[in-house]
Amino acid sequence: AAMSRKGLQLLVDSLTRSSKHFNRGEVECLIKLFDALVAKCKSHFAGVGFNRIVFRDTLYSAFGMTDDVVLDRVFSTFDRSNSGCITLPEWVEGLGVLLRGTLDEKIKYCFMVYDLNGDGYISREEMFQMLKNSLLKQPAEEDPDEGIKDLVEIALKKMDHDHDGKLSFADFEKAVRDENLLLEAFGPCLPDIK
Repeated sequence: AAMSRKGLQLLVDSLTRSSKHFNRGEVECLIKLFDALVAKCKSHFAGVGFNRIVFRDTLYSAFGMTDDVVLDRVFSTFDRSNSGCITLPEWVEGLGVLLRGTLDEKIKYCFMVYDLNGDGYISREEMFQMLKNSLLKQPAEEDPDEGIKDLVEIALKKMDHDHDGKLSFADFEKAVRDENLLLEAFGPCLPDIK
């Protein structure tokens, strides 16, 4: 579905205005990449966007993100409309936060990724799930789950400011502002510096 040159320019203008993080040339590149990904995706979304599988392959190859749970959650943060497909505006906006987001934007993004059920809290179970997936499996005599449970308790002690046994957005935000390294406390969900 080739777009007219004028249509494309209008789209580039609109996305450049709405994007806080990319200039016009970068938006044009992101559109080209988006079109290539849509072409790869032979699904009923064709022309509108691309699906979870193409998204995961892209994040894996571009940023080396391998954790399935994290990739699914990242997909959900990009897919604002909850349509099961990433549209062009969602793609540009999502990458803006992922690659060049402010600390505020990254705190919101990481919190959304870690809040697996979307209830507005990161529970003990969610922390356990994320840490279990992101930690390397060590051949140890002891039950590895015990070590993860200990980490969850340490994280709660450090981050749960209102002591309700789970992390609200306010808890998470305060903890990360006090100590930036806690941004990805429950698993890598941002590309590394490279």
